[in-house]
Amino acid sequence: MKRTDTGGLKIVDINHIRNINQTVLLHLIRERQPISRAKIASVTGLRPGTISTIVNRLIKKGVIYEGAEGPSSGGRKPTYLYINGDNAYVLAIDLGVRETVYAVSDFNGRILGQKATVTKGDPREFLEHLADEIETTIKKHYSRFKFAGIGVSVPGLIKRETGEVAVSPNLGWSDLPVKAILESKLKLPVFVENDANAAAFSELWYGPLEEIRVKTLLYILVVDGLGTGLIINGELHVGSRIGMGGFGHMCLERNGELCSCGRKGCWETLASESATIARYHRLMSNKNGSMTTSISEIITKANKGDEKALAALTATAEYLGEGIASLAHGLSPETVVVGGDIATAWNLIGPIITEKVKSRYIVPEVARIDIRPGSVQRPSLFGAIPVALQHFF
Repeated sequence: MKRTDTGGLKIVDINHIRNINQTVLLHLIRERQPISRAKIASVTGLRPGTISTIVNRLIKKGVIYEGAEGPSSGGRKPTYLYINGDNAYVLAIDLGVRETVYAVSDFNGRILGQKATVTKGDPREFLEHLADEIETTIKKHYSRFKFAGIGVSVPGLIKRETGEVAVSPNLGWSDLPVKAILESKLKLPVFVENDANAAAFSELWYGPLEEIRVKTLLYILVVDGLGTGLIINGELHVGSRIGMGGFGHMCLERNGELCSCGRKGCWETLASESATIARYHRLMSNKNGSMTTSISEIITKANKGDEKALAALTATAEYLGEGIASLAHGLSPETVVVGGDIATAWNLIGPIITEKVKSRYIVPEVARIDIRPGSVQRPSLFGAIPVALQHFF
């Protein structure tokens, strides 16, 4: 259904952006294949008519196929469904502040190969060089395969209709036609998404099957910045034409540090990877030797008992908990997922975050909120895969 503002301007057409039921169904088939339509209905709660419509469309596309018949339970024998993993491949590109990663995936969502490169230089020239490198990789290793499209995740606000980056404070990019640049070089359809939205999508595709009926999921993506992806009533909430994802820029400390967005005391200045690394550096200011430059190093040191590394992570966990609590009061999600490299320290930060979210307002008996780490280590890259697949479907 299309929504318009008071001037009649088209804001967003959900049907053109995401079909969550289809993504859930494919996730289930991929994980449980072979599987029957009846089993899909019992697990997902989707209506048989909805399942048949989606299945028939995907069979016509060649994405799934019908295999052998299963044993009868008294009626008609069920026909098993399978993913046609080699029907076509997709490319996933995760444009990061320091590092960009691209990967090739089949229709099962399996990454067949990936490569990282440093994000640097003029953004247009960087994207053109990246496209040249990807084209060389495809010709060298995947020339016999058909590619259906490219999913791109990028931190910042996206002009969804044109695939432009409106503004990315952390990358320092603005008004950059990412879609147009990549399409002109690679001759494939390109679909651009905010990195936190892509991360939320990764949970629909790679997350635990026991959460398949979860209707409201809040994803907190902790990278150089901090973004949020939100799934409400089974659909990715994208907000206006430039998208949602800016809860990282809500103010937690009025007189805090200056954020890349121009305001002070934003959540990401307190709880992002960059904030954690800076905090650790301040704690180590009176020490000699080389300074830690990655969150992974800090996590490793904290797990070995380094007090300053542990203190830096503890503070980050507390700020994450404070921010999540504020959002939970308003959004009341069933599941909150924290993703990014910091999730590998869940044994250290998980209990702190969970404790911070507790309040007299959030009563477990009334509104239980499950808080857990992300299902994949680089969620914005893995999320770019279903972004590309969903548009193809």
